[in-house]
Amino acid sequence: MPISSFSGIETALRGLLAQQRAIEVTGHNIANESTPGYSRQRANLQASTPLIGGPWGSTSAYAQLGTGVDVTGIDRLRDRFADVQLRAQTTKLGEASTLSGLYEQVELSIAEPGDKGVAAQLGRLWSAWNDVANSPTSTAGRQVLLDAIRTTADRFATVDAQLATVQKQAAEEYESRISETGPIRQAVQEIAELNAAIGSAAARGEGANDLEDRRDLLLDQLSGFAQVRIEPTLDGSGQPVAGKVDVYLGSDTTPVVAGDQPRQPWNLAFGLGGPGSGSLGALASMASATGPIASYRQQLADAANGLADAVNALHVAAGGPPIFEKSTAPIVEGVARRPLESGTGIDPAKGGSLSAFVAGTAGGNEVATKIAALRNGPSDQAYRALVGTIGSNVADVRRQEATAQSLTDALQDRRDSISGVSSDEEMANLVRFQRGYQAAARTLTTVDELLDQLINRTGRVGL
Repeated sequence: MPISSFSGIETALRGLLAQQRAIEVTGHNIANESTPGYSRQRANLQASTPLIGGPWGSTSAYAQLGTGVDVTGIDRLRDRFADVQLRAQTTKLGEASTLSGLYEQVELSIAEPGDKGVAAQLGRLWSAWNDVANSPTSTAGRQVLLDAIRTTADRFATVDAQLATVQKQAAEEYESRISETGPIRQAVQEIAELNAAIGSAAARGEGANDLEDRRDLLLDQLSGFAQVRIEPTLDGSGQPVAGKVDVYLGSDTTPVVAGDQPRQPWNLAFGLGGPGSGSLGALASMASATGPIASYRQQLADAANGLADAVNALHVAAGGPPIFEKSTAPIVEGVARRPLESGTGIDPAKGGSLSAFVAGTAGGNEVATKIAALRNGPSDQAYRALVGTIGSNVADVRRQEATAQSLTDALQDRRDSISGVSSDEEMANLVRFQRGYQAAARTLTTVDELLDQLINRTGRVGL
């Protein structure tokens, strides 16, 4: 078919518009270099449909005439596999970071080693018994011993109360995060709205790169709370719905986001057990009545009960009253209790007699000597074992956090190498597209000069 002489103008115009669009995309990348969650974009250029034709209506391949370039779309550079890997590791980091923070509070609660800890107070208690053994008739020594007994009971109660506070705070934080106004609910609601907007754009044949970036950023944030899994939203025939995804949290099989609808009524009954369950799993574990903090409180109570049993057995056998009263209250989740009380028979404030509170013969020291010999006995060893267990767990959690952080950073760098914006690369692209625009403009000028020669000068005599 005949080819218009003006086709060159259209070809040059296509080049101008394509390079201009590429420049605009590059500028958009540069503007969002520091935007969290932004994925680098690229104008997808493709040769436009050629004109078929030539002399005598030829349709052979050599007679095809190119018509320039078209921008067929704006690609969002994203590696889905890198997303999956990073989100899985982010879940582990969320769990490790939350556990590290809670264990740090546990470590501060026991205050070991230090003068304010139970271990130091036990040392002062045994020293007070030893002083009474050395001076059986000393009223001052008995008063110091009585104060040491009271303080020991108080110290056990203080540690238990602080552990109970950490346990209660973990439970409250868990409830706060899954509440109607919590961050998970807000993210789920926004993802549902983004699904609707992205699906609408896809139905019109339009791109929604920035909306998809926002959705991926929210999915990244959710992965810190629990495991995140996404699947294409299906229509009634089982076909994927363009632009929409179903979102699952933890091991739950019901999506918290189904297309453009968050789950109603709001409920997070997903599985939280096992490693890699995110910050929610860590909070639930530490708040549980069978979790680590509950175990520490039980070990603390066992050490206190062992102390009471050992001291009381010697003192009662010699005809004296019990020195300590053991608590019979259960260890309630998030509620403090006093593992020990000073015995009513030896506390003047509770009706006891200070002068007769150490059993045995008048002026004798056999009972005080036996009790002082309990130093470094089973109760001390039980408490030291508790401190050692906490210290070991704290160290393990900190190592896990450091490892998780290192792996997360490495995966983040890997994803950024694909999706992140490099200012140097974008500036080089900007120069390249600018030169392309200038070349297309020069082509347009050249075609214009050819047409001017053809229209205004062809056929004029004397030229």
